[in-house]
Amino acid sequence: MIELIKIAKPKFDKLLKENSDINYELTTERYLEGVIINNTSLDYINEEKVEVSRCKFVNVTFNECCFKNIDLLDVIFENCDLSNIDFSDSSIHRVEFKSCKLTGANFSESNIQDVFFDEVLGNYMNFGYSKMKNTSFNNSNIRGTIFLECNFNKISYTKCDLSNSEFTNTALKNIDLRDNDISEISLIGKELKDAIVSPIQAVELARLLGVIIK
Repeated sequence: MIELIKIAKPKFDKLLKENSDINYELTTERYLEGVIINNTSLDYINEEKVEVSRCKFVNVTFNECCFKNIDLLDVIFENCDLSNIDFSDSSIHRVEFKSCKLTGANFSESNIQDVFFDEVLGNYMNFGYSKMKNTSFNNSNIRGTIFLECNFNKISYTKCDLSNSEFTNTALKNIDLRDNDISEISLIGKELKDAIVSPIQAVELARLLGVIIK
């Protein structure tokens, strides 16, 4: 049975104001709330335990930034470049990534809930050892991404390139993979119990697992 994924959207109960001193708030206050940030670059910020709530980032480049243990709540990233950003060991709740670059982004060991990745370029992202609930990847290139030993609860992939991704010890029960590219994914075999695949994908998976089909 295919699970229907209903994702809670970011909540903005007030109009967002523009912020001109984001570096100060992120590096000194380590708290950012209720603002929209447009057309800027954030460079070489390395801060832990930053809180970002009810914010929208549009056309923002995060250049060599590290935000370990960040708390993202009700946040939208749109047309942003977050390549190689470090969001490890973080809480990410009601967040949307729209048309963003996320190549090499690190989400490992995080708690991720109600998150939508839409048309992102996210090759080689790392979600290893994360707890993920109500999370959807749509029309995205996430080739070579690590989903090692994740705890999945209501996860969906739609028209994604998942080739060469790592799913070892991550249960794929009730996840529909049929319209995704799952060629050369890495797993042991037990992860596929009750996963939904096409006949062609089943043959490819059997080959990966060393099954000889005659």
